[in-house]
Amino acid sequence: MRKFIFGVATLAVALLAFSSCRQKDNPGISEPPQITDPTDAKIPEKITLTLSNGHLHGEKDFHFVPSGGVFKYQDIYNAQTFTFVREGDVWKLDPQSLQRFIGYQTFFYDTYSPTSAKPDYGAIIRLYDSAGQLINNDYASEKARGSYQFFSSLSDGKDWDGKAIATTDATQTSLLNYVYCDTNVWDKSASKSPLGPDGKRLYKFLPRTEPIGIKGYYQFLQLGEYTLNIDLWYTPAGKLKGGEPSPFYQPNSTVKKGKRLLRLQLPVSIFAAPTFYDEVIEAIDSDFSARIAAAQSDEEREKLQRLPISWEKTAVGLRPIAERLIRLLKADSWESVQADFIQYYTNTGNEGTNEGYF
Repeated sequence: MRKFIFGVATLAVALLAFSSCRQKDNPGISEPPQITDPTDAKIPEKITLTLSNGHLHGEKDFHFVPSGGVFKYQDIYNAQTFTFVREGDVWKLDPQSLQRFIGYQTFFYDTYSPTSAKPDYGAIIRLYDSAGQLINNDYASEKARGSYQFFSSLSDGKDWDGKAIATTDATQTSLLNYVYCDTNVWDKSASKSPLGPDGKRLYKFLPRTEPIGIKGYYQFLQLGEYTLNIDLWYTPAGKLKGGEPSPFYQPNSTVKKGKRLLRLQLPVSIFAAPTFYDEVIEAIDSDFSARIAAAQSDEEREKLQRLPISWEKTAVGLRPIAERLIRLLKADSWESVQADFIQYYTNTGNEGTNEGYF
């Protein structure tokens, strides 16, 4: 059975500081020459962004385990995929695509273990040409990856009372964390890489000085509604300033010698901490246990199933969040939303497979 509380890995890494601070320039490292006419950049025709609800086994060892549940409403429990199409120089969500990301605030179950932060949303970007062919290698191959980088930032923030949330450079890392998890072969897992003849892993994470942003994960740190901006920059002059990469939310002056090729914009609703889900499931389980205890026979017990709790039995403190989620999902009722919760909880994926690892 599934909850957001997974086993805690013991990697002593300060994730929220990763790639989020500007470093002082190293005067011993010369800057690349300025390139003023970046005409070699490739521009795709269609892009998809998949955000998967997962957890960490290490700093970059993101793991997504899909459940086998069947959901009535938007699947906010496994993966949400968004399709963007180009209209001239403007990128828009395809009308047939999901139109809004609905997710949980990242919650630290153990403040001393960064890998206890749940959920982490694995992000994979796929780029396509006009013929519909996947062209990620045009951006992520060894030859090309030094010339492209994605950046992520939040804008248009407001809390659930409608008050504005500041989304400046100074506040980005209090709202959002993004960790680059690109690999030397973009669609292969570094965490579960096979070994080559020399005994070394065939696939590995790229060093922090080679960020791309085709693959990484987000942590949404504050409740509210935002626009997630994803910018692709062409970086023929390089990516480093003083030997350091840009923070994930703001290209440095070296990157800006190139050209921003596109901006994707996705509405984002961070509606609750994952403890909301935990508390609802605990109430459902408590009701289920009480009905089992009251059953008069084994035959009667075997027929019992977990059922949604009524609005009257829902804790008063949970009701505003429940109403928020009903509205976001355009749901018929609180009971039908809980039915999807039960589907996720009782249809656990296979944690033991190597699939779903970055």
